[in-house]
Amino acid sequence: MFDLFHNISADLQIFLNAVSGNFWLTFWFIFAISIGEAIFVLGLFVPSTPVLLLAGGLIAEGRLPFWEVYFAAVLGAVIGDALSYLIGHFLKDTITEIWPFRDQRALIQRGEAFFARHGGKAVFVGRFIPGVKAVIPGVAGIMGMPYARFTIINVSSALLWAAAHLLPGLLLTAWLKSIGLSLELVIMLGSLILAALFVLLHFHRHILLFFAPWLGKFGRAIQARWGQNDTTG
Repeated sequence: MFDLFHNISADLQIFLNAVSGNFWLTFWFIFAISIGEAIFVLGLFVPSTPVLLLAGGLIAEGRLPFWEVYFAAVLGAVIGDALSYLIGHFLKDTITEIWPFRDQRALIQRGEAFFARHGGKAVFVGRFIPGVKAVIPGVAGIMGMPYARFTIINVSSALLWAAAHLLPGLLLTAWLKSIGLSLELVIMLGSLILAALFVLLHFHRHILLFFAPWLGKFGRAIQARWGQNDTTG
């Protein structure tokens, strides 16, 4: 498993090293990856996280400019989610009969349940959850979320998403290089940190309820507010 990870990360690093000397090639590559990872269902197969973590590492080494890469990632993410919304909106009545969406009916149904439970928050939070981020924008279109509201959430979440993927790579690279470790570890540590943050964001109620008995007055307030909903839902 590590050998496979090593080969993939090494190939990505070689490719990004090759394109880092060409501003427009780098810009369009990051832009395309960010669009691809957000496309309804198809985005499940686009490795945006390791690419952006490596890009952050190359930014730390001075081989890529931060703001241009950040702008490319944000713009691609916004357009990708908008396209997914439109796919869901215009194909909502037949989407589960069309390839490749019909092969992911269970995933789309889970996305619909997630959206029904969380509403607009699902669009924001869903961008940060692997396996969900390529589904929720399309589901928002299927379920008739107003496009203006969707766009506000789309843009605001894209701004945070791009920073959350580039900055760990940038900061981790600077630290790992200072202690003599490889850029490859940036992907591993960065992915673990991002996964931990997204789990905390998504399951914060369950986590707080678990620790509520040790949080005194604050814990009792949490149990009063969320405890009954959690047991009845």
